[in-house]
Amino acid sequence: MKKVVVFCAVFTLIFASCVKNSSEFKALQAERDSLALVNAQTNVELDQIVSLMNDVEDNFRSIKSAENYLSVQSGTSGELTPSVRERIQSDMQFVTETLNKNRRQIADLEAKLKKSNLNSSQISKTLANLRQELEEKTESLVTLQNELAKRDQQIAELSENVNTLSNDVKNLSAESTARQAVINAQQAELNTAYYRFGTSKELKDNAILVKGQLGTNFNREFFVKIDDINTTKIIPLYAKKGKLVSKHPAGTYEFGKDANGQVELRISDPKNFWSLTKYLVVEVDV
Repeated sequence: MKKVVVFCAVFTLIFASCVKNSSEFKALQAERDSLALVNAQTNVELDQIVSLMNDVEDNFRSIKSAENYLSVQSGTSGELTPSVRERIQSDMQFVTETLNKNRRQIADLEAKLKKSNLNSSQISKTLANLRQELEEKTESLVTLQNELAKRDQQIAELSENVNTLSNDVKNLSAESTARQAVINAQQAELNTAYYRFGTSKELKDNAILVKGQLGTNFNREFFVKIDDINTTKIIPLYAKKGKLVSKHPAGTYEFGKDANGQVELRISDPKNFWSLTKYLVVEVDV
């Protein structure tokens, strides 16, 4: 009995050693480490962007009281007292500096999002809303400054910073539209992928399959474009069997059969499935 136990233990150790030294095991380890690195980097980028967004929103909230005071004073009549004039000047300077700070931070956010690995329509939408709020508050401040200038010459003379904003706001809307167009284009590119399935001969003829592996100089015109990887979760293969040639993380997909008994690729986790490559290659057996 003891001999059997010893034999089983030795066999298990040898089997485990063989598995760990196999090319498949090493490939899985490399794939896991690559995904862990991508996820860690993505988390850092997300934390930085969310922190900046929170700062911008806090800045907008901090000027609420000053905006209300300026709005009330712009709607009243009569000569301004020295204390009111001083408060108006102080509040106007505070609001102006805060809006300029937010403008710089929003530009920084847009740059970070462009360089990051994040693929979030919600972040892009929130960023667009922040820029819209910046436009509206800038226009509102310019209007208040003009109303107050009518009441008091000193306010008009001491509001050069706001006058600069007035000139900037003319181009702000066009700038925002252009930036959003760039963000939309980047988002579309991030969501774009390509796939191709074919027999071994078809894939070899197009230099996609080379010695049983995915080639590096394949014919990209042979591929079908996927406009949005988030909504394309089933790819019909019109064949009896299929196997992946390109590398995709395990657990993010499975092969199944459609109503006609033909195989189809079902993607359960699009974000991670396409994290290693945006080119999907499936070898099929018709």
